[in-house]
Amino acid sequence: MPALLPPNSFYIVSYPRSGNTWLINCLTMLLDGVRGEAYTPFKLYTELHGNPAGGFHFWCEPRKHQAQAVCIKSHDAMDVFVQRHPPAPIIYLARDARDALLSYYFFTEAYAGGEDLGTKKLGGTEVLLSHGKNIPIFDDDRFSTFIAREAPAWLAHVSTALQYQDRICFLTYESLMLDFESSLRRAIEHTKLSPVRSYAETRQVYHTEFSSVFRGNNQDFFRRGQIGDWKNWYTAEHARQIDLIVGRQLIELGFESDPNWARIFTPAENTSKR
Repeated sequence: MPALLPPNSFYIVSYPRSGNTWLINCLTMLLDGVRGEAYTPFKLYTELHGNPAGGFHFWCEPRKHQAQAVCIKSHDAMDVFVQRHPPAPIIYLARDARDALLSYYFFTEAYAGGEDLGTKKLGGTEVLLSHGKNIPIFDDDRFSTFIAREAPAWLAHVSTALQYQDRICFLTYESLMLDFESSLRRAIEHTKLSPVRSYAETRQVYHTEFSSVFRGNNQDFFRRGQIGDWKNWYTAEHARQIDLIVGRQLIELGFESDPNWARIFTPAENTSKR
């Protein structure tokens, strides 16, 4: 077992491109905390940042005092946490697989050549902004291959988290977007920490003002943040393909209400995506 984490640490866990970078920014502001990351190396990470030794890795920003909250982002699966990671409260964030996979596709295409970094101030809070060096192209066949690989990975990630629901705070990206303050309160209550900033102030910065960083540029790390953006890109075949893999879970988790959604889906007329 690795060394213990700093006091007042907690994890924010998700499948990639599900919103946990946004959530960690929200909670860091609310708690006046610092950001951290816990991970086991994976292909894209090692391509971008090098290949450290295997096993558990953890880092965090310098703390101003020993009691400062540490908000730790991770994409590791829940069984990896149980086996390898030091114990701490876990907030799990799930996102509709249709949007998560679309965002992840553009991310992998854009960042295959590396990244450029910048910052922007929102309400006096500095936000790190990043975009990939490549201009991603949406290709139907490449995305179909991506779905075949990543939809089962999304399913495994979320399904494993659901097995530990009695030990974690399970949230969805959609609930954060639609009921921001209530969702944040659930997360904070699970950590047993006390907010330093107000919920209203955090909402103003990271819900109202934060929309200004979503430029709709597929190179950007913060790309769109739009619920249902998949409808602008999927073909009928993409819809049927992902439904075969995760359709039941989309219904069970409330991401979809119509069991026949894939059969009746009509692709958008969006020639600009090509």
